[in-house]
Amino acid sequence: MLSGLPKSAALLLLLQFVTLSLCTPLTSRASSSSSKFVLEQHLGNLSPYFDAPVPAHLSLGVPSGCHVSQVSLIHRHGSRGPISQEIGTIRNLSYYLNNNTALLTSPKAPPPPQFAFLAENGGGWSAADLKQDDLTAVGRRELFDHGVRFRLDYPHHNTSTLLAGQQDRVVESAQWFAAGYFGKDYNATATLNVISESLGVKSYITPMETCKNWTYSSGGKPVSDWGQVYLPPIAKQFNRQLQGVWPGLNFTEDNVHGMLWACAYELAQLGSVEKSRWCRVFGEDEVKQFEYELDLLMRGAFGYGLPNGSGQVMGSLFVSNLTERLTKAENFKEPDGKQKTVWLDFAHDTTIDLILTTLGLAADRSFPVQGPVNPNRNWRTSYQVPFAAQMEWRKVTCDAGKNEMIQLHLNKAPVDLSPVCKVDGFGGCLLKDFLANEKVHKANAVQVGDAAWTAACGR
Repeated sequence: MLSGLPKSAALLLLLQFVTLSLCTPLTSRASSSSSKFVLEQHLGNLSPYFDAPVPAHLSLGVPSGCHVSQVSLIHRHGSRGPISQEIGTIRNLSYYLNNNTALLTSPKAPPPPQFAFLAENGGGWSAADLKQDDLTAVGRRELFDHGVRFRLDYPHHNTSTLLAGQQDRVVESAQWFAAGYFGKDYNATATLNVISESLGVKSYITPMETCKNWTYSSGGKPVSDWGQVYLPPIAKQFNRQLQGVWPGLNFTEDNVHGMLWACAYELAQLGSVEKSRWCRVFGEDEVKQFEYELDLLMRGAFGYGLPNGSGQVMGSLFVSNLTERLTKAENFKEPDGKQKTVWLDFAHDTTIDLILTTLGLAADRSFPVQGPVNPNRNWRTSYQVPFAAQMEWRKVTCDAGKNEMIQLHLNKAPVDLSPVCKVDGFGGCLLKDFLANEKVHKANAVQVGDAAWTAACGR
């Protein structure tokens, strides 16, 4: 049973009548490949879900004579509210504005249109609607849609089990996905297993909890260094724009940081850029600078920027599990005894980033913390891990079982596996070549607490 799932008749009726039109992402793939700037596709790991663009040199699908025979899905939770490291800065912005409502409601000149909302409805701005950590309506929709879409993408593959990390937003995401995938009877027909995310628990969903030396602050230094480059000019520009409108109003770099986060989280809450008050105050360059901050954060805390190669080591927990699924499928059965061909795991952006790091994917020769920003960088969290990101490892069987291949799709776009093995026009490669790669060999050899793990993570 999917314990904790909503059971009310009202919800079941709602799920029955949700139309398939909701399966369209917030932004279409066509727009993501156009030259027009699409703000919501440049908010790093805080972007609402969108299909990643297909690399120009790759095609979607499988080679002729092949079919997908197995799928392992790692799914990030959907859009949520701010986390503890962000909410304080957003609230400080709100406090500052709400302590200056007398000033804001008495402008000396017409405010610039993008800031006019600060003078309306009694002045100021409230962050009260941005609920810390909680899955939003947008997040619920993302996961329901993805459950439906996954069923349609793989109609001949079935499972009745799901695995989720213990955080509320991850469990709820799994529940909404289940509603879309299994239908109105999901509570009776599927089993949701929950694994602890507590310190010391071995899990490929949160491997950092068994890495003693790991700290989230590893991403803090590059973020701070980059913030000193890009935030002061924005604050200076805003204050110059507004000095004749609200004399005495003075935005700090911290306030600007709060505005950028508020933009992302209003979008997560309200579902469109047009409804966000803060997104409208920023231009393309400023949003892209914020995007780079989020890339630096995730690379520093959950990727190539981690010390002692710990990013590569932590992601090995999933790679070794994936290897067993690919090579010893007979060890995995559904509750009814049938062969398992689908795995549904619900996790975090961090889970996906660490897996990429272990395999040498999305790597860059340099990632300067003070710029300039490389517009063609490989590590791009907007494409890798937006809210509700989907990492699909696909075993592909060809020539009536004579050959086996592996593909990786990330947010419905094929990933070029050439850092690991020789690829075809779909980004995949022979399974035996993938398994023979040194990175995969190393990952399969790592055990929590062994010499390699201890060298990276400490005892």
